[in-house]
Amino acid sequence: MNAREILPMLLTWTPYLGVGFLINIGISLLTMVIGTALGFLLARGRQRSSGVAAFLTAAARVPPTFVLIYYLAYVVPPEIPLGAFSVPLPDWLKASLALAVAVTGFVSDNALSALRHLERGERVEALYFIPAWTTYLLIIIMASSTASVIGVPEIVQRANTVIAAVGDPRAILWIYLYTMLWFLVLCWPLARLMGYAKLRLSQRAGTAAGARVDLGERSALAEDSLQALPEGDVFVSGQSVLDLTFDLPVSNDSIATIQSGVEEAGEGVLDSAAVFRLSLAVEELVTNVVKYGGASDGRLAVAIYRRPDEVTVELGYGGDAFDPFRDAPEPDLDAPLETRPVGGLGVHLISNMIDRAYYRRQGDRNTLRLVMMRSGTTDGGIVP
Repeated sequence: MNAREILPMLLTWTPYLGVGFLINIGISLLTMVIGTALGFLLARGRQRSSGVAAFLTAAARVPPTFVLIYYLAYVVPPEIPLGAFSVPLPDWLKASLALAVAVTGFVSDNALSALRHLERGERVEALYFIPAWTTYLLIIIMASSTASVIGVPEIVQRANTVIAAVGDPRAILWIYLYTMLWFLVLCWPLARLMGYAKLRLSQRAGTAAGARVDLGERSALAEDSLQALPEGDVFVSGQSVLDLTFDLPVSNDSIATIQSGVEEAGEGVLDSAAVFRLSLAVEELVTNVVKYGGASDGRLAVAIYRRPDEVTVELGYGGDAFDPFRDAPEPDLDAPLETRPVGGLGVHLISNMIDRAYYRRQGDRNTLRLVMMRSGTTDGGIVP
C-alpha cells in the first residue's frame, strides 16, 4: 500500500472513526461527572474529619482500571429488573463506572485542597482545581480506549474493524497512527492551555513570594535554616488542625509509616513537590538515626502537626547525643551516585529541602524537628 492509497483509505473511514472518537469523549465526560460528584462528597466528608470518607478515598486510589472494566463487564448484569421494567446497563456505562473509581479518588484529594483554600479565603488558589480537573479529563479521554477490551465501539475498537475490513497488513501502522492523531489533536492544545492557566493562577496568587530559595547557591542561608531548639519551647505555635502521633521502633521499616503521615498532613497545605521533599528528608533523618544514633534497640516517638500554613514533623529517640545535621559524616558529592552509601547527606540534604530544621538534646533524649511551610508563606520562613 503506497501513499496514494493510504490517504484515500483513511479519508473513507474517517466518519466511521470519528463516531468512535465521539464515544470516547462521551465515556470520558460521563466518567468525570460521576467521579466528580462522588469525589466532592468524599472531600466534604474528609473536611469534616470523616474516617469513612478518608478510607473510601484511599480505596479509590488502589484498583487497576483495566481490571475493574473486566470485572464490571462480566459480573454486572446487562440489565437490572425493576418490576415490569428493566434498566439496561450497556458496556459503555460499565466502562465509565470503572474509570470513575480513579476519578473519585483524584477529585476527593483535589477538591479537599480547594475547600481548604476557600476556608482560608484563598479563592484564587482554590481555582487550581479547574486546570487539575481538566488535565485529568484528558488522561481519562486517553484511558477511555481501554473500553475496547469489552467491545465498546469506540475509536480503537473501530480501528481494529477498519484493519480487518481493509485486509492489508501494511495498513495497520497507518490506521493506528491516524487513530492516535485524533487524541493528539484534542489533548495536546488543551494540555498546553491548562499549563498556561496554572501559570496565570500562580502569578495571581503571588506564590512566587514564598518560593524556596536555592540554598545550594546561597550557602550563608544553609546553616541559618538549621537551628537549636530552646529548652522548654512550645511544640508548635498556633492551633493545629491535625495531630498525628506514632510510637515506632528505631528502624528503617518505620520510614513508610511516617511518610504516610506526612502525605496525610500535607493535604491542602503543601504542594506535591513540598510533600515529596519533606518525605525524603524524613527518610534521610531516620536512616541517619538508625545508622549513627546508637538507638537501634529503642523507640522512635513521632509527632506530625498540620497548621494552615505549615507542616511540622518531630522525631524523638534515645541513645547518644547526635545531631545528624552536623555530626553525620561529610558526604562525598563528587563520588558516582551508585557508589554513595545510603544516608549521610545530613546538612547538605536537609538544608536544601526544608524551611526549618532543629535539633535538641534534653536529658537522654534527642529531638529533631522539621518544618515545611505552605507555598506563599514568608512569616518565619527562610525566604527573605
